[in-house]
Amino acid sequence: MARKRAEIHVIVHYPGTEAGKKELAKRVAGIHAETVSLHIKKLNCPSAQKEYLLDAVIETVSNRKTGEQAD
Repeated sequence: MARKRAEIHVIVHYPGTEAGKKELAKRVAGIHAETVSLHIKKLNCPSAQKEYLLDAVIETVSNRKTGEQAD
């Protein structure tokens, strides 16, 4: 029988300066990239397929970033 998850309250203090906001965004992006990379490495498939998948993720993110800049 599964246990009910306890609710967790988190207080976050966001940076107040533009430089701080940019640094936070940079660090969050790095964590996301590492998480995706580790997840792909754990997949049970050939290395070539993992490389193809990683390239597809990079291309998708690049296309989204380019689309946001065009707006």
